[in-house]
Amino acid sequence: AVVSTQSTGETIGDRSDMMCLSKSPNKHNRLFCKAQPLGEDFCCMVDEGDITPRQDPKVRAKIITDKFPEDPAEPGLHDWNVNDARKIWCFGPDQTGPNMVTDVSKGVQYLNEIKD
Repeated sequence: AVVSTQSTGETIGDRSDMMCLSKSPNKHNRLFCKAQPLGEDFCCMVDEGDITPRQDPKVRAKIITDKFPEDPAEPGLHDWNVNDARKIWCFGPDQTGPNMVTDVSKGVQYLNEIKD
């Protein structure tokens, strides 16, 4: 028998206006998520190995914020602040691609415990 698989991909064109909800397996925690594009320059840096999941979070945050600085006067879609850049949870697909989950919560304790 021949087994065929087809890979599909989706693209995020703009910041989502919809909030998504995910509950932890024990139903004690809820994660609220929104999606937004990272930008072509950012994705190229990931693909070329300039930004990787294996980098120290502080080093990676410096690289990201130097290239994509936050400007409070003119907030843009692809701007990064150093605190958010330090809290990248994972890359994908296959733990190396140019998609990521980032914790941008403020003042939430023990969030790392539900990360897995």
